Amino acid sequence: MTTTPLLRATVTATALAVLLAGCGSDGDDQPVAGPAPLSSSAPEPSPTTPAPTSQPSTPSATGSEPAVPLACGNADLDVSAGPVSETDTTRQATVTFTNISPNACALVSFPGADLVTAAGGLLVHVARRPANSAPHLELQPREAARADVQASAVDTTTGQPCGRTGTLVVTAPNTTESHLLPVNLPICEATISAVG
Repeated sequence: MTTTPLLRATVTATALAVLLAGCGSDGDDQPVAGPAPLSSSAPEPSPTTPAPTSQPSTPSATGSEPAVPLACGNADLDVSAGPVSETDTTRQATVTFTNISPNACALVSFPGADLVTAAGGLLVHVARRPANSAPHLELQPREAARADVQASAVDTTTGQPCGRTGTLVVTAPNTTESHLLPVNLPICEATISAVG
């Protein structure tokens, strides 16, 4: 006997429906109201507990907002930098990442940073400053996170003034677009913090 795919699918769906219907009752369930019996000697007693008037709210699996925001993308962030501050031989600039999208998004870990020549040639890759852990920040629309870039005005190997400066280029965490910022820092001992 040969069967068609439609017949097999129909038989399978029917068997599945029967199995699921049998699995739903464990004997402790309250009776479900159904049509009245044809003959009855006594009326059915009414339940002693009233039925709930509203259902508890539960998160929807198909809700419009995810439980955890997606990573911020290139178009979600405005990247800017403040002026360079000087403390002894340390030079520092704060980089700000502002969520300009209408949705929350997440930044995780360190931004990328380089110091480049006026022509855009790489002078030095800015090292990540040691941290206990990489933060996971959720930015609401218009919220900002910051990281700082520090460099030394003195070459620690020679004790002489650092010979070169470079223009700061930053890439936000989780993104690929580099931002040339109007910040010039010495290339000696340059480090960047995680976002915070």
